[in-house]
Amino acid sequence: MRKIMLARGGALSPFSGLGSTHESHLSRLKSGLVENYALVVTHEYQISKNPLGRLWKRWFRAPKNVERLSKTVDITHITDQEQAGLCPKNGKRVITIHDLFHIFPFENHDVKIGNHNPSIIRKKDLQKIKSGINRADLLVCVSKYTQKECEMRFPGIKTAYVPHAIDLDDYSIETERPNWFKEGKNLVIIGSEEDRKRVDFAIRVCADLDVTLHKIGAESSIDSKKELTDLASKLNCNLNWVGRLDSKEMIAALQHSDALLFPSVAEGFGLPPLEAYASGTIALVADAPAHNEIPLEHHILPVDDIESWKNAIINLKDESSEVKNRANEFSIENWCKRMKEAYDSIF
Repeated sequence: MRKIMLARGGALSPFSGLGSTHESHLSRLKSGLVENYALVVTHEYQISKNPLGRLWKRWFRAPKNVERLSKTVDITHITDQEQAGLCPKNGKRVITIHDLFHIFPFENHDVKIGNHNPSIIRKKDLQKIKSGINRADLLVCVSKYTQKECEMRFPGIKTAYVPHAIDLDDYSIETERPNWFKEGKNLVIIGSEEDRKRVDFAIRVCADLDVTLHKIGAESSIDSKKELTDLASKLNCNLNWVGRLDSKEMIAALQHSDALLFPSVAEGFGLPPLEAYASGTIALVADAPAHNEIPLEHHILPVDDIESWKNAIINLKDESSEVKNRANEFSIENWCKRMKEAYDSIF
């Protein structure tokens, strides 16, 4: 058995994307699901409320602790590229790369992705992140798009494609139709109100259609909620602002909805379309990386063609068998096989 340390900096909520994927990785290693690899130590810390304390932990104390602990294991695996500054100078080092747009900002369809005007502190942080990635022996990429970008940005470093997985059984439980669903078609959109998520586009798509669009997820701010609800009212879109749901409520919403709308123009992976498929529900997805790697081809729609989206909604039909079959490709069993092959490749 080869020994692994799973490392990150500040502990994130398991309800966040990066937090949930870290917890899933941790659980699978603890359960011995990755053959011949055992989790023996973890590293994380509680995020300080003091800005100077946060910097001290992130730039100095945590890297020093990870360096020390790395000498006791066969692999140090950092589960998020934002924590790449933790990468030790010696040993076998692996970093999971979810996306690179927070490190290398760009613009897509007039939407700015990532921070285009970083502060002095963030610029210093980015230097540490890039240096850490350059020290890695292996970059585990959650999408093929990210893998290609890593090969371009960090030539000479080995990469492996290991997409996220979900427990498919979780999405097969029996649930009741949410009492806040309306008559007619019910559509859901899941996520924050970041510009790249394009909730406003989903509202424009649903304008004047006999559908209800349910916005799920904790809103970024009162202002963004007001802006979007005002837009929906102006355009005659039946918008229901739901907010955060627990996992069972989320599954019920996905199972009983007619479709998930996912018009984002930038994602590291995009779990909601996969979760919709596992629930037997269609996901209509913008043709943008890397969430366009998940759905069936006819569920991938032009980024800005509102009429194509409207027609897809009008012509929705039951495709539960087809989408569940596609979701099966992202099983935990397949994830474990891919992760074992990735780890094996550096020995």
